[in-house]
Amino acid sequence: MRKSVLVIGIAILTLVGCKNGEQKDVTSEEIQETIDPTIIDEHNSQNSLDWAGVYEGTTPCASCVGIETVLELRSDDTFSISQRYIGKQPEGQSFDDAGSFTWDDTGSIITLEAQGSVIQFRVGENQVIMLDMAGNIISGELADFYVLKKKI
Repeated sequence: MRKSVLVIGIAILTLVGCKNGEQKDVTSEEIQETIDPTIIDEHNSQNSLDWAGVYEGTTPCASCVGIETVLELRSDDTFSISQRYIGKQPEGQSFDDAGSFTWDDTGSIITLEAQGSVIQFRVGENQVIMLDMAGNIISGELADFYVLKKKI
């Protein structure tokens, strides 16, 4: 008799415990009410990454083997860039430029004005990605060649 009372008691506790463990369905409106709209995540490449340094890579070239590119970004928002054309006559022809760069409003993209042209890069963790003329990431089979890796 004592065992059956103990078994019944355990069964009742189990049922009550399961009832209390039920999950309440939460609507998206209830979730939205709990989110504080005044909290804004202000982390971006400009203020969260150690972006200053030297980046290197070989970007594609329509009339040569490639363009060996070395970009130095300094913490005072200045840059120097060297682009050496590989396999183009005269061999090793290079273009060097320096100046200051600006960050976009998101703090993720920098704009360099070099040799009369504008070059944009998306700044990432230990890399910068050269963007197309419209400011978009270049896609396709050559996309990886537009990534310059941080060396220093």
